[in-house]
Amino acid sequence: MKSEFFVHWDGLRTKEKNRVLVLAATNRPFDLDDAVIRRLPRRLLINLPDAPNREKILKIILAAENLSPDIDLKEMADKTSGYSGSDLKNLCIAALHCPIRERKNGGRFS
Repeated sequence: MKSEFFVHWDGLRTKEKNRVLVLAATNRPFDLDDAVIRRLPRRLLINLPDAPNREKILKIILAAENLSPDIDLKEMADKTSGYSGSDLKNLCIAALHCPIRERKNGGRFS
């Protein structure tokens, strides 16, 4: 995939009046190799969300779900320090499967 990216990148030619914007994103910015970094000279680091923003993300992810009244999204946000939005989504998906596993195992979590 990286080779394909470089082939297309190196093939970009524009007229002086035209501009090309290449926007790339990664959740592992420190794993980029030198060749990629040379081609993307401007980088912005977006920090992980803080607790209030994690709570907002959880509300968006779970907006269509029928949650139990005892679910405290603020508490969940407080306990998920270091989680990205993607991590929170994966956590919610994993939690969705818990009742299925519990029923399959006769009431026991595995």
